[in-house]
Amino acid sequence: MAGGFQGRWVGVVLPVLILLASPAFATHENDHRFIVYGTVHDGRGNPVADARVIVVDPRLDEGMTAFTDRNGGFEALLHLHNADLGDEIIVTALDQKKTIRAEFDPNDKVTVRKARLDFGAPGDGRPESGWYGSRTLTGAVLIGAAATVFILFERYRRRKHPVSKKSREKEP
Repeated sequence: MAGGFQGRWVGVVLPVLILLASPAFATHENDHRFIVYGTVHDGRGNPVADARVIVVDPRLDEGMTAFTDRNGGFEALLHLHNADLGDEIIVTALDQKKTIRAEFDPNDKVTVRKARLDFGAPGDGRPESGWYGSRTLTGAVLIGAAATVFILFERYRRRKHPVSKKSREKEP
């Protein structure tokens, strides 16, 4: 019976210890936060991974640093209140600085307050040379498929019309 009692304590205490040991992030109600999100691309349209993105509300002297994921996406959470409506927010990435305003409906307590801001040329980094372009994945797949069809056709043809030694000897 003692083992069962201890098992119940482990089931209660262990989750509490895990929560206390994990890093704490302040998550507030929707009317106390403002999310700036977007993407960072290089000049060719390729996503930039691990790029530093700095988001600052200079009036409050408050900010956050975020880093892009492998797709160039980022998200930064600022602690803003209704009184901060219209505040200028400065976002810096890849030595580019852009300014947006904290725009939201102060009476809306449900909708997430957020703004999107992208840096660099959006795109997938591939030239727009059409579906047949040799530098595109589609072009490589089509060439591979055509080669496969040709090889399979040749095998089929040889099975249906085999070349015997006698016929080879008759050829000049």
